[in-house]
Parts: sequence; structure tokens; C-alpha cells
Amino acid sequence: MAGGSWPWEPPSFSPATGRKDRLRVLQEMRGFWNNLGIERREQVHQQVATARERQRKVSTFWDEHKAIVTDRWRSRPRGRGVVTVADIPEVAAQWHPANPGSADQVLASHQGKTGEPSPYRWLCPLGQGHPSWSAWPKDRVQKGTRCPSCQHLISLADVPALSEQYRGTVPVNEVPFASHEVVEWECRTWVADPHTGRWHKARHRFTAVVKERVLQGDACRVCAGFVIDDTNSLQTWFPEIAAELDDDELDPRALPTSRHNAKRREQADGHRYAELPWRCRHGHRWPATIANRVSSGGCPHCSPSGLSKEQIRLTAELAGLLRLVPPDRPDPRLPVGVPDFGSHRIAVPTHLRPAEFRNAKIEVDAIFAFDCHLIGLEYDGAFHHSGQRRDRLAFTRQKDFVLQQLGYLVVHVRLGKVPQLDSPQAIIVALDERASAHGAASAVARALEARLGRAVPRLHQYIRDGRATSADLAEQFITCVWGVKRPRAGTRKPEGTPRKQRQLRATPPTDDSLLTPASLPYRSPDSQGSTLRDYRCRCGTTVIGLVQADVTRGNTRSCGCLARKSKTVRRSSIPRSLAQEARRWAVERGIRVSVNGPVSARLIASYLLAVADAQNIPRDEHGLVAEEWVQEWARREGSRLLARGRLPEQTWYAFATAHGASFTP
Repeated sequence: MAGGSWPWEPPSFSPATGRKDRLRVLQEMRGFWNNLGIERREQVHQQVATARERQRKVSTFWDEHKAIVTDRWRSRPRGRGVVTVADIPEVAAQWHPANPGSADQVLASHQGKTGEPSPYRWLCPLGQGHPSWSAWPKDRVQKGTRCPSCQHLISLADVPALSEQYRGTVPVNEVPFASHEVVEWECRTWVADPHTGRWHKARHRFTAVVKERVLQGDACRVCAGFVIDDTNSLQTWFPEIAAELDDDELDPRALPTSRHNAKRREQADGHRYAELPWRCRHGHRWPATIANRVSSGGCPHCSPSGLSKEQIRLTAELAGLLRLVPPDRPDPRLPVGVPDFGSHRIAVPTHLRPAEFRNAKIEVDAIFAFDCHLIGLEYDGAFHHSGQRRDRLAFTRQKDFVLQQLGYLVVHVRLGKVPQLDSPQAIIVALDERASAHGAASAVARALEARLGRAVPRLHQYIRDGRATSADLAEQFITCVWGVKRPRAGTRKPEGTPRKQRQLRATPPTDDSLLTPASLPYRSPDSQGSTLRDYRCRCGTTVIGLVQADVTRGNTRSCGCLARKSKTVRRSSIPRSLAQEARRWAVERGIRVSVNGPVSARLIASYLLAVADAQNIPRDEHGLVAEEWVQEWARREGSRLLARGRLPEQTWYAFATAHGASFTP
């Protein structure tokens, strides 16, 4: 980076169209500033090291000069009042020509009164351009005093990477490089414009201690985010977020766009960043950090997080049968006439709150009043309650117990493949994940009738109608909360635009395939989207065109010769009595099996191993041998598997025989 010049201009980017795009551009600009700071820090360290090496050489010269001069004085051949400056040649060489008298006329021990300035001046022998200085001959000869300018050789001028940014009032060559003074600086850089995608020049002005910038390598305080101006403020980059500040004393032009500014930390807790007050356009108030807001944290009251559209439709249907208890805080987005189907947040007293609960409130999806009871509805979908993301059963049971202590009867509507919930305090209604809102509401109402022994009004008529009655209200609520989904502008291609075809890629056959590629892959002329490839088979077939994906996956391993060969192999004959015994064994264990027809080889092998009481063989809950275990055994034995790892009948019978079963086909 040349002294005093602007850094290189980074390449332009596509204009930002939304908050996420602006955040991306802001991160790119910070990265550019950070790279400039790293480069400048390396230059400063290198220039300081060079200046210190020069200072070391100068100090070494004067140390040697002092040793020589003082040694000459101690070993002088004549007395004190006889030796002149000329008798010490190293000092005489620095004699200023404008001094009164010559060096051979001035005694080397000459010294004036205390505090009296010396009339004799001296020249620096190192050729550094240092000004002459005054000193008495006695100090020069007996103490070996040196050039005062050489003692403070390093100044801010010796660090060009920082001297070009210096804007102080004192000349730069008079500022010590380790000064503790706070001076002004100016950093020249580039600033991104998210609306145009271009960069423009900017000057960052700030104050900093000289020593911190020279010895610690501190970068520009604006680029680092410790000083806020128009190039990195919240108002500049996210004006829509700045407009939601709920404190008139806070100026968004002086607030950062992230938490990297250490001055924004709370005074009470140095490990937390300050939370500012916010207010959305609907009147909701909440505290949040700037980093949370910038990184997509919107109004928590307006966010549909924790809600699902299926839950809203079920709540709306139950509201037509039971009396809905609306949340304490009405949603300002809802127009008049649209009920509030949102969830509730119920405060839990301290003596009822388990230690595992992180919050003082628990959320209930909906609350209804029926027969002097408060019904708390919990909608447990497969996405959050399947157990794949986390185990929620223990938390759910604790939550049900707390709600029961608070006077609620909890109803869990559990849909899809979710773990079985054992909660004695709650009513469990298990439904298929494709159940309609009408069917789910009918099931919940019937479960309430069975538990409380009271009939739900209008339930029988509701079931006979067989359709949802509050779908319009549910959709109005969904539209107000989620908004209307609109297609992104400019994403639809003009009609008639040719479709860009993907590049074909050759993939090898599976390891146990009999096919060898004979051409490059090509597109099928008959089936759109299929990729064909010509292959040669080991059986002697010349060339045959097959789907490359099937050959790669192992679905197709030959030209058809393997299938023809398998038809000629005599299948194992299973005695009728053995098949009937295996079928009865399966029915006793709840295994679904046909009344007539063939019995699978897996069932026969499992039955034979059960009769033989074979140990250490993995089985499922019904007693069937695990297929993965047999596949692993077949690979160890070198038995050939069918496509996609399927097991032939002979492999099942061989496995049963090898593990103690008595079988003769």
C-alpha cells in the first residue's frame, strides 16, 4: 500500500434487495476492512522492527564510543590540567567549527558552574542529519555523553504506515513512537453501497493513543467498530430496524450493526451485551440485542414461531364446539371479527416450577372452557415430537403435571409417528398425520365426553355434517399472521425460454456388475430426463443400451442373463407341513401372513431357528431374524446377493442350517 494513497478498490457486487442481502454486503465490507487492518498491522510491525534495528546499531556505536573515550581519559599520560580535547581524537572529531577556540586550546576537564549552559557545541558523527548540541568537554570525555537526538531515534515518522494517517498538531518527526498522547487519525478506505453494488471512497476520522497504534498494531477504530459514523451505523444499513427503537435517547446513527463493539456491553455483567428496547408497528414491545435484530430477530409477538397452520385449523374447529379462551394479550394484527387462535403463555409459580424449566412461563397451544373445566390443548406434530430432534417425553410429562396443579385438563393431539406418551394427567388422542381438522376436532370432543361424562353440545350434528365449519376464520387468522405468500419479482422466466440441460456425467457400474461401459452417456430420445449408456455384458452380448443410473445403483447388473439363469435354478421345495407350522407360529406372534400361498424364506428361517432355540441372533419384537445380520453373514461367507442387497431363499436356509436349525429342502 503506497504512502498516502488509497487502497485497492474491491470488485462490485449485485445490489442488495432485502435485509439479508444487506447483511451479506455488510459482512463483505467488514471483511475488506479487516483485511486492510491486518495488512497495515504487518507493515507497522515490520517498520517498527526496522527502526528498532537501526536504534540498536546507533546505541551500540555510542556504547563503544563511551568505552573508548573513558579509557583514554583514565590512561592519559599527563595530568588533568594539561590534557585538552584534541588529546581525545574521538571527541575532537565532533568539535563544532564555530566553537570559541580550537580543540587543542580547551581542556578536556573544563566544566562551568552548576546550571550554566555550555558555549561549546558538538556534531553527530553518524550522519543522521541531527542538529548540533551543547555540552561541556568534561561530560563528553569523562562520562561519554552522546548525541541526544540518537537517544530518541525512533519517531512516528519512522512508521510510514501510520504517519500517513496522523493528523495531529505536533510535527510527525517530533512524536515519539511510544507516546501515550491521544492524537487524531484519518483512515482512507472504501465503503459499499448496498443499493447500487458499487464502492465509494470514505475517510474514517478517530482518535487513538500513539503507543497503542504503533506497538499493539491497533487498526482503524471505525473499521473495527469501536467508533460509529455514517459508514457503519445501524441507521445507514438497517433503517427499518432503527425505526423500531423504543427509546428517544438512543440515536441509531451512533449505534453499531452488531455486538462486536465492546462499549455496548452492559456495565453490570461484562459477559452479556446490552439489550435495547424495541417496538414493532403493531405496538408490541420487547428487549433484544442489536445483533439479534440484525441477524433476523423480529418481533417475538408477531412471529409465527411455535404455531402451525394445522394447529390453528384444529383450534378454530374446536372453538365452534367449546368456548375458546383468548390469550391475555390480544394480537393487534387481527381485524374485528377474527378470533385469536394464538397460543397462551402461563406463568408458573416458583414452588411448582421444576429445576429443568428455563423459563418462568410455559406455553399452551389453546385453552377452552367446558363443564367447569379448563382444557389445555397441546398439538404434538411429528416434526417437533418424533424424538429425532430431541427427546421431549420427560419435559412433556413434567409440563402436564404443572398444568394439572394449575387446574388444567391437558389434551394431547399426537399425530404421525411420535413416541408413545405415558402421562396419567392428560388425555392422549393419537391420530394419523393426514387427519383433517374436522376429524381431529371430532376425536378430541369424543375423548372429552368419555373422560368427563358430559356431552359436548352440537357434536353429533357436527359429526354428521362431515365438514369443517370454521375454515374461513382459520384462514383469515393465518393470512393475518403469516401474510399472503407472493412470488418473488423477476424470478419467473419468460415463456419460450429454452430449458438449460444439465451436463451428463459418466458413472461406473456397481462392483458386482457383469457390464462394461462401451460409450459415453447420452440422453434418451424416448424418455425425457433419462440418461442411457451402451454396455457390453460378460455373457457375450455385443452392445446393449441401458439406463446408467440403474447400472450404477446395481438395479441392473447384466443384459438379462442373470435373470434368465435364475429362472433355470430349481427352487427349494418347502414341505407343506413345515409351511403350515411356520404360519401358525407367525400368527401367534402377531406377524401378518397370508392364509394360503407361499411363506417367505425369512419366516421359515426364523421359525426353524426358534425351534432350535438358537442363541445370540438378533430378532425384532415379533421374533423375525434381522435381515441386516443375515446380509453381513452372507458377505463373510462369500454368498452372492441380489440387487440392492436382497437375500436369495437359499441364503436364508443356509443361514438357518449354519446356526443349528434342522432343514432339508
